[in-house]
Amino acid sequence: MKTVGMPHQQTGLVRMDGKRNFALFMEQGTGKTWVGLADAERYYLRGKINALFVVAPKGVHTNWVRREIPKHLEVPHVCYAWSAKKTKKEQVLRNAIYRRYAEDDITPLRVLAMNYDAFNSKEGFEFARKFVETFDVMMDLDESSRIKNSKSKRTGKVIIIGRQAVARRILSGTPMTNFPPDLFSQFDFLKPGLLGTTSFRAYMAQYSVLVEEDSYLMKKIMERQTGKTVPQIVARDEFGQMQWRNLDKLKEMLAPHVYRVKKEDVLDLPPKVYRTIYFELTAEQRRVYDRLAEEFVLEVNEEEMGFQKIATLTKLQQITSGYVNVETQPVLIDPENNPRMEALLELMEDVQGQIIIWAKFKEELRQIEEVLKERGYNCRSYTGDTPTEQREKNVDDFQAGLFDVFIGNAQAAGIGLTLTAAETAIFYSVNYDAELRWQAEDRCHRIGTKGTVTYWDLCGVDTVDEKIAANLTSKADVAAYVLD
Repeated sequence: MKTVGMPHQQTGLVRMDGKRNFALFMEQGTGKTWVGLADAERYYLRGKINALFVVAPKGVHTNWVRREIPKHLEVPHVCYAWSAKKTKKEQVLRNAIYRRYAEDDITPLRVLAMNYDAFNSKEGFEFARKFVETFDVMMDLDESSRIKNSKSKRTGKVIIIGRQAVARRILSGTPMTNFPPDLFSQFDFLKPGLLGTTSFRAYMAQYSVLVEEDSYLMKKIMERQTGKTVPQIVARDEFGQMQWRNLDKLKEMLAPHVYRVKKEDVLDLPPKVYRTIYFELTAEQRRVYDRLAEEFVLEVNEEEMGFQKIATLTKLQQITSGYVNVETQPVLIDPENNPRMEALLELMEDVQGQIIIWAKFKEELRQIEEVLKERGYNCRSYTGDTPTEQREKNVDDFQAGLFDVFIGNAQAAGIGLTLTAAETAIFYSVNYDAELRWQAEDRCHRIGTKGTVTYWDLCGVDTVDEKIAANLTSKADVAAYVLD
């Protein structure tokens, strides 16, 4: 390697030496990419592999090829970052990783980096299949929680390709973004039965408290179903939190196959500080909110506490931000008043230095940028609609101090970016997906962070905001118990 690993990275290399299947559960900013590359270089030099196949979130897969590999990898290599473009230039790049070399030439390590979404296309899936069938491949899944849904077609396709690799690695700082079921398909990718069973239903029965088949809730569900298979639904306690069991056994099953690293244990980083600002809905917002909440069953009784309609929750969140989508178009509820925006503006008057603002919905992002620019703030956005060439410029310019407020959507900007110029992050709104929250937090809390980072949450009183906060806390508690 061109670079020298830190002590905890070297320990990781030792732990995974000689293992075909291994999990690097290293938190964001602790250098799991370096360990993954050093591991691949080691086995290339030993003649065990001649190719590395990295699967990562969209955009992050490109970062491996453009930044990480040139910076760290010392052995000769040829790389290709997957793109669906069908230009001549793209075809030349694709062909390069299949180039034949003379016997007296050094054959480089061939590296293919693809994004998870590519597996959903026939072209992407077949390209991946050809690569693993042609070479002796080590396959690394970066942010492996992307295959946590064992029922998704994408997960199945990634696992199918992985079966043909000679060695497999999963890399993630947040492998359990919700609850224990998240781990099953990730370890199934490594090796079937690694967690004691090849059946997801058996795994669920082992580690979760399930709703009884003769319960009122289950009878109601079976009345609506055409199939005879009884669904597995995790029971909830009196506070509405899912119930799990045998977690000590699960920890024991994981231990031989996992290297866990937490930032607080290996990096000299300043602490995180959490603050919440509460605001009241306007009378009109409350009227619309309560009416919608009554129309849909969110919590009927203790047995039916699990019913939560995604569409309803989404609309309730939108109402707390002063609007609601009607046939995909945002309609303001109380055009003259938006308590969430007012809370944001008041907070920003008291905050010094550069700021990151995270928001969930497009309309929120649009409103924030519009209002802040009207108030004279120098700000830019990073969302799914931001042109590719503009994204890196926005990140680089923010790090260089060329503008003060970075407005981002966690799905687009929450992974793979370094935004350590900011010591304040404001969550205008949040998602139920714990991974998005944790990843977004770590954009400004990683190597390079100098001062204490403060995270502010804007929370509507007696709204779904409080339910989401409790849900995220529960997920964090369970993940910490199992992994740490």
